[in-house]
Amino acid sequence: MTSTSPSRRIERKERLRGEILAAASKMFADRGYEAVTLREIAKEIGYTHAVIYQHFPDKWHILVELSNETIGLMVQNFDAIAAKHLAPKERLFATSRGLIQFCVAHPQQFRNVFFGPENRNGVRAGQYIDDIGRPLFGRFVQLFFDVARDEGLPSKDDLVVAHTWWYSIFGLATLMVIQGVVPDLPDQTLVVEQTLATLWAGVQAVPRLPKSAITKRSDRSRASKQQQLLST
Repeated sequence: MTSTSPSRRIERKERLRGEILAAASKMFADRGYEAVTLREIAKEIGYTHAVIYQHFPDKWHILVELSNETIGLMVQNFDAIAAKHLAPKERLFATSRGLIQFCVAHPQQFRNVFFGPENRNGVRAGQYIDDIGRPLFGRFVQLFFDVARDEGLPSKDDLVVAHTWWYSIFGLATLMVIQGVVPDLPDQTLVVEQTLATLWAGVQAVPRLPKSAITKRSDRSRASKQQQLLST
């Protein structure tokens, strides 16, 4: 009687774990996280739900792993694109395009991270996404500040302006993932390029709200927030 080698057992375990994640990812994206059960995931890959408990304590931990995996890929994609461009402005435009293209090319993964349940194991979706996405956003903010200094933009370390650019490109990506097409415009590249050009024209002028319309925060609080972002 032959026994399975430890390496074979590890390989089999990792393969099964991958099957669970792949099946769950598709089902979450197609039907929504709340509507999918562990039993249904197990049935999809031909096992009993007891097998899933050998890999994940509950459905929530499956979503966490899927989300962290997707953010990790987005960080890798960002770094790979940034490394190809020396000038900060070129890096900003290229990585912005790259983030949009990644979301559109991986709609299933994008939906799982950003369209998941509002309450994520006791944490609101916005805070959860902010926490796991901090390494990616920190990179973007540092790049944006580098561009502002290199190009002599009016406000060289304005986190609000960085946020505006960030939300704009992710907003466009979200619409493209949800809608799939741009009405009456077959080439989505034109929309992406026009968005980036418009954002760039805006940040050169940096129209700001009057101070009376902005909630006052201490300089210490703002500096602490920026330092937290840039240190991740």
